[in-house]
Amino acid sequence: MAKLEPLIIANSVQIIYKEGRHRFTAVEDVSFAVKPKEKFVIIGPSGCGKSSLLKAIAGFQPISSGELLMRGKKITSPGPDRMVVFQDFEQLLPWQTVRQNIVYALNITGKAASKAVNEEALHYLNLVGVSAAVDKYPHQLSGGMKQRVAIARALAVKPQILLMDEPFAALDALTRTQLQYEVNAIWQNTGVTIILITHSIQEALYLGHQVLVMTPVPGTVKEIVDTTQIDDINSKEFANMAAHLRSLLGADSRIFPVPNSQSLIPSPFFNE
Repeated sequence: MAKLEPLIIANSVQIIYKEGRHRFTAVEDVSFAVKPKEKFVIIGPSGCGKSSLLKAIAGFQPISSGELLMRGKKITSPGPDRMVVFQDFEQLLPWQTVRQNIVYALNITGKAASKAVNEEALHYLNLVGVSAAVDKYPHQLSGGMKQRVAIARALAVKPQILLMDEPFAALDALTRTQLQYEVNAIWQNTGVTIILITHSIQEALYLGHQVLVMTPVPGTVKEIVDTTQIDDINSKEFANMAAHLRSLLGADSRIFPVPNSQSLIPSPFFNE
């Protein structure tokens, strides 16, 4: 990838949760940089502060010390320039149709002219392959379709960053594999910067340009791995990098799925 100024910079970020006299340090001394149009993946054991870090980037969680910047400015609150897709399927407004969910996001953020809002919604539903469900309600959709609509809604407001917190963890293996492929295709079509949390080594390697490996709580950076040179999921390089990530995770690696490149759909968009 061409050298660009970072979009996100974290300098010695610390996140502490306080309740009365009790203090819990979730994240300790985390530093990294994410460039525009990069796919940046965060991986680590449960409870290591991955989600806390993502919430801080989204502007939902204040940091306790250090610095978290977007384009050189401190992140202090949420904004439509950072949209989040969560693991939970129930992210959509249940009383609105698929189209209405997208239109609502466009209207509330002022991201589309009133005359074009329905066409804009349909464009993003087409992008994620759910335009046939445009007039259905969320309860009529499968889990995979709900996640596609959530991604479409996030992309429709044209964010600079798409933040994804284990968005495929609760899906069956086939749907998860297909959505991995589609995320790469969406990235290819939009160039949106993606920061994604996963528990899957295979997913981290398949989707990421950089993979930040975190330690157990309090989570800090164990290593940031560059995966841009891996261009074949069936290659020795892919297998070696998977083994390296497992070695970094150490005893915690047993909770991570064993990488299996045969379960992936070969993608022309892989790590481009």
